[in-house]
Amino acid sequence: MTETSTREWPAQWLRGALPLCVLRIVADEGPLHGYVIAQSLEHAGLGAIGGGTLYPLLGRFERDGLVTTDWVAGENGPAKKVYTVTEQGSRYVATEAARWAEFSEITTRAISGAQTKEREHDHVGER
Repeated sequence: MTETSTREWPAQWLRGALPLCVLRIVADEGPLHGYVIAQSLEHAGLGAIGGGTLYPLLGRFERDGLVTTDWVAGENGPAKKVYTVTEQGSRYVATEAARWAEFSEITTRAISGAQTKEREHDHVGER
């Protein structure tokens, strides 16, 4: 486990990023059951994501056709529901990951003040 996995991130930040992170994990590592998805999110540094957050999200993905589900017999217990990304889900991840990267760059510049510094630099030549 990484050091960052014990951090708690503001819920409003996670709400934006979590759907794409979950779908990426399922696309890259699936089929997976919810517990493994939650472990992967924690290991990635997003913190402990509870079932009350994760399972409704997976349910929306299923309703939207981004994942399919299947029941797989457990080795020492009941069957487990596993999630597999669909072709539509794969396309969605690719498109939205590119959009997220662009959004992330823009917000990073805005937060760091880089845009303000660029505007100030541009206006210096106008004086």
